[in-house]
Amino acid sequence: MRVLVVEDEGVSAATAEAELRNSVASEVVVVADPVEALRRLKRTCFDVVVVDMLYRPHSEDFERRRRLGEVGLTGTRLHLSGLAVLHVAAGTGTAAVLWTGGEANRRLHMLFAYEQLACRAMCPKDSAGRLVTAVRSAASGREYLDPVVRMHLPPRSTPSLRETFLHSGSRLAVWRAMALGLHDHSRIGKAVGISPGTVRRGVEDMRARLVRFDPGCSLEGPPTPELVRYASQNWHFFLDETVRELHP
Repeated sequence: MRVLVVEDEGVSAATAEAELRNSVASEVVVVADPVEALRRLKRTCFDVVVVDMLYRPHSEDFERRRRLGEVGLTGTRLHLSGLAVLHVAAGTGTAAVLWTGGEANRRLHMLFAYEQLACRAMCPKDSAGRLVTAVRSAASGREYLDPVVRMHLPPRSTPSLRETFLHSGSRLAVWRAMALGLHDHSRIGKAVGISPGTVRRGVEDMRARLVRFDPGCSLEGPPTPELVRYASQNWHFFLDETVRELHP
């Protein structure tokens, strides 16, 4: 079995490589950059790709560009994550394992990978031996959601990402504008290309959908501050390049 590991943290990458070589893989290729992973997937056949979700160099570069005002809702490249690798893997028929932590800023990415990219194998980095199980499951087309990962996913009765955030292009654009740091309806409307009144009329429905998705969010007070808070906490997702590619 040939396995591609995409991981930018050296100790984690070495651990994964050793674990896979000793148990399941005849060849393991490790790359630290999702851009390099995309090149490899397009020119080399792998049985399974193991993908971390967030990569510090890309996050830091995006934050730098955002602070300098170089990021917009259209035209400029948004934040690059492991979703880009999972998307290409799905297109090439390569089985994939999402190998990540359960941090709050990864939760929406995990759901997107499951719902939109058909990634059915996920395991945490800190669970010894479970990566091999996940890789074997992915290679054989079986679902494997490690119990630790499942703890960070919402109940099956929870509305989907499509029902909550992806049902409307204009509403998703408002989420992106908020994630970029725009707080008032006039600036949001200008960035998105809709009137401030349209923004104002839409935020109540956006909050209602958000609370159904995440009951920890509040229905009290004006809706915009709660939406801005959530967008700011989850900017990695709302400003993700692959999410925008699939949901312009």
